[in-house]
Amino acid sequence: MSSGIIKSNGMELYYDARGPEDGEPILFIMGLSAQWVFWPEALLDDLARRGYRVIAFDNRDAGMSTAIRAPIRQGPVGAMARYMLGMPVAAPYTLVDMVADTVGLLDALGIAKAHLVGASMGGMIAQLTAATQVSRVLSLTSIMSSNNSPFLPPPKPAALKTLVAPKVQVETLDQYLAFGRDMMSRIGGTLPQDQEDLERAFRQSWERGLNPRGIRNQFMAILATGSLNRYLRRVRCPAQIIHGGSDPLIRPAGGKASAKAIPGARLAILEGMGHDLPPAVLPRVGELIAATAQRAGASRPLGGEGEHLADVAISVDGHQ
Repeated sequence: MSSGIIKSNGMELYYDARGPEDGEPILFIMGLSAQWVFWPEALLDDLARRGYRVIAFDNRDAGMSTAIRAPIRQGPVGAMARYMLGMPVAAPYTLVDMVADTVGLLDALGIAKAHLVGASMGGMIAQLTAATQVSRVLSLTSIMSSNNSPFLPPPKPAALKTLVAPKVQVETLDQYLAFGRDMMSRIGGTLPQDQEDLERAFRQSWERGLNPRGIRNQFMAILATGSLNRYLRRVRCPAQIIHGGSDPLIRPAGGKASAKAIPGARLAILEGMGHDLPPAVLPRVGELIAATAQRAGASRPLGGEGEHLADVAISVDGHQ
């Protein structure tokens, strides 16, 4: 294993790597507010044992990566309303910038091409990277994510509130662990969660440093980016969409929308899984990621080689 902080797109990003150094790289991209430590160790180790170089990192505004200090110009409720109406949302950055972070991380690590695995917001970043950086992405696995369309069924209010507007007092580790248990119970499905592994992740997050403002920044980035549909038709790598059948935060319709928009994408709905990765689904998730990576080795690009962010004009719902 190795870890450290590298510079990417003007950010400092913390990363962790495991598995053989000469293995094909799989880059794991985490979701809203979550540090890389929320990837289940069992899943990362499974892929490393299969011979892949497994890399996970903290997005900007999470964990030990750069925190963005920007003024708050809109509240989450007002921003959500503007997003639903197709109006511009004020945000310090968008998912386009987080794509540039991701590609810059690959550059800094000397990786020309990688398999991408993203969860929730990380799935959106992975999808957008595969669509606009065709020559850099070997395969795409998007988990509990969506095409970010404003016309999808909305999250259940209790699930959304736990992430973007929790009214709880968190001043001690014990309070944070209690908050974490409550949040995961609200966004999980019907399958038992690994409480020990979740406590490990929340404890590590506390020790590594919390960034409450970063949660709002990332949420605004999602809203400001808008629908990914106009990009997803450009994806040329093998793509696997995985979604929980009981997800209260990003409903199964979100995963289905991504699968419909991405050419040749495969869809797996895992019954009982919510907006989490409980132990019962990890073997299947690992199998799907590996199978998608293997499909990349057996296939040729369908076209569009060499597209980069500099080549693909990316507008963000009416504003740059």
